[in-house]
Amino acid sequence: MYILVASDGELSLQDSDNMRAFSIVEEQPGKARDSLAAIGEATEDDHYWLDANAVLELSERKNDAEWVDRFWNMLAQVEAYGYSDMTAKRVKAHLEQS
Repeated sequence: MYILVASDGELSLQDSDNMRAFSIVEEQPGKARDSLAAIGEATEDDHYWLDANAVLELSERKNDAEWVDRFWNMLAQVEAYGYSDMTAKRVKAHLEQS
């Protein structure tokens, strides 16, 4: 699963059934920081902490209860590795460099 930052800055959630990966992909380099500012904040080494509920809102499956449960379970599983914060409902993603 990844957040696509389109060349016009629009965000969308792609490959949403892939619960084994989560990243950010830019169509045009340099668009992520401004586009993601509304749903998160940049951190070190091309990583972003994103509001997990905002990520859910980007999904076409946000009203699919089974998919939403799988999403939250994915975040719970990666919390021990520092890629989510279930208390703050945040998820950490890296910006893929082309």
